[in-house]
Formats: sequence, C-alpha cells, structure tokens
Amino acid sequence: MTGIRKIAREAGVSPASVSRVLSNDSSFSVGEQTRARIKKVAAKYNYHPYLNRTVTPPPTPRSILVLTTHSLETEAHDPYFIQVHDGIIQEASKQNIQIKAFVRFPNKAFQFTDAQKYDGVIVAGVFTQEFYANLAKNNPHIVLIDDYRYLPAYDIIRNSYFEATQIVLDQLLENGLNKIAFIGGNIHPMNNNGETTDSYQDIRAKAYLMWTRLHNISPLIVLNGWTPKDGFDSMNTLLKDNFQAALIASDQLTIGAYRALKQHQLKVPQDLQIISYNDSDIAEYLVPSLSSINPASFLMGTIAVQRLVHRLNNPNEIPIHINLPAKATWRESSEINLN
Repeated sequence: MTGIRKIAREAGVSPASVSRVLSNDSSFSVGEQTRARIKKVAAKYNYHPYLNRTVTPPPTPRSILVLTTHSLETEAHDPYFIQVHDGIIQEASKQNIQIKAFVRFPNKAFQFTDAQKYDGVIVAGVFTQEFYANLAKNNPHIVLIDDYRYLPAYDIIRNSYFEATQIVLDQLLENGLNKIAFIGGNIHPMNNNGETTDSYQDIRAKAYLMWTRLHNISPLIVLNGWTPKDGFDSMNTLLKDNFQAALIASDQLTIGAYRALKQHQLKVPQDLQIISYNDSDIAEYLVPSLSSINPASFLMGTIAVQRLVHRLNNPNEIPIHINLPAKATWRESSEINLN
C-alpha cells in the first residue's frame, strides 16, 4: 500500500507537506507547482488520505452479570441495598460496561453455565461457598460485595462495620454509658433455591460481643432478624433489662424499636440513647433524628465495578479484600452528638 512517505520521496517534499496539501489545509503556504506535483504523484498511486487511513474500530463494550440476594421488596424496605446497586449501575455506565443481566435470588431457573456469557460477575449479598465455587468454575472473574467471611479466592468489597462499631462503643463508654445493648440478626447465606439452614454471626454483632468481653461488660444482645417487626420484638425483649443505650444493626430495625419505646413511654435520648447502622435517608427524618453509621454503600458498588475491570485486565493477580471506612453520623437520638 502506498503511503505518505513514498509520495513525499517521489515529489521531493516532506511527509508533512504531503499531508497538509492532500488535506486541503488552507493555512499551509506552498508554491502552486509543488502543490500540483504532490497531487500528481498521489493521483498516480490512487492515494487519498482518508481512504488509506487505518481506522481502529471502537472496542466492544464489556458485559457483566450482577447477582443479588436482595429482592425488590427487600430493597424497598432497606435503602442500603439500593445504594449498592446504584453504585454498580452508574460506574458501569461510566466505564462503558453493559449490565446484561441483573438476577435476583432465590432463582431456581438460574444455571451456573449462564455466567459463561459474560466477561465478569458482581455478587451483591451473601451466598453459600458452594454457590461461589460453582460460579467460579464457569466464570473466574468475580467480585463479591458485603461478604465478611474470609474467602481468599475472590475479590471482596465491604465496609469497616467491625471497626466503626468498636469506635462508637468506645465513645459511649467515654461518655459514661456502660450498659449497652445490641439488636440485630444473623446472616443466612443463599443458594439458588433460597436461604440455607446455615448461618453465621453478623460482623456488627461480632464486634459488639468482642468489645464487651474486652471491657468485662455483660452483653445484652437479641438477634431476631432484619425487619421492623424484628426490631419491635427485640426491643420489647431487651426492655426487661436495665440499659442506657442500644446499637441497632439497621435503620429499618430501628423503626420497630422506636415504636416499642413509644409504647413503653420511654423517650430517646433522655431515657435511652440509640445508634443505628446504614445512615439511610429515613434516619434524618425519624423523630428524634437517628444517629447512624454510614457504610459508604454507594461507593461499595462503584469500587466493585472498578475492581472487576482491574481483574479482567489482570486475571492472574491475587484477589484483594477492600474495607471501606464507615463513620457515625451523630443526630438527636444520642446525646454524645454534641461532643
């Protein structure tokens, strides 16, 4: 194929002159004889700058599969999961990645071989280790979100609820509160058909129990589940004991706990201080407004996509576990918000 350099040699000019003449650059000053000579040589070889230019086609967008344990109903009751998913969706769009499928579980129709159709997989929520292993056999490019078990075979994005819980407990203790209760639930990993009989301790409860042992404080803990009704029932159970503050493992649980306190004619924070988790929009609008630990859930989804892109570009690197900082937002439900 004839190129600019060959035409330049035959016409006795520089390649830059050939390029500017054939591009009809009006700002380029050159004699008419030189201009005509360049065009004559170009015509001889049937050369046109645009026809002979190598055009790189745009890259084919990567495609990913998102698997989640969060039903639409669960998302409606807990904005934490909505923010994680929004982070995934927005970052994927920014990176020109197509989310070809968003599969919610339980889903009996899901086949692990379906994962082969995609460049990578993001998993939001907690599945059984057997589920992860079967998924990895069909697509090794996997990033997990919100799983706190030690799983060295996978990239994992999670928040620092463990550390944040102990920091908040230390702050309560420094403010003279040593009778602190905890309300939460256990984690039940999911498989295709739904939750299994297996369960393990939630990272928030684990941090609370470790802290109470460290400070020789008797734990007051109820682990019923994750709905507002569970929060209501758990608080009613705890109120049989005498305590000064309570950590409640989600803002949704706190809605139920608030109702129980109201029925017992107890005031927050005068009679009992409350600190929750997730720092969702409802925390600011409860009465009194709710102190809550912010988990950077949107950023978890964002970084999961970024990590998956890195994994696709560097498939042989060892997996990385990323803990994003969680931080308490102090509001009216805890008096130490004034310090």
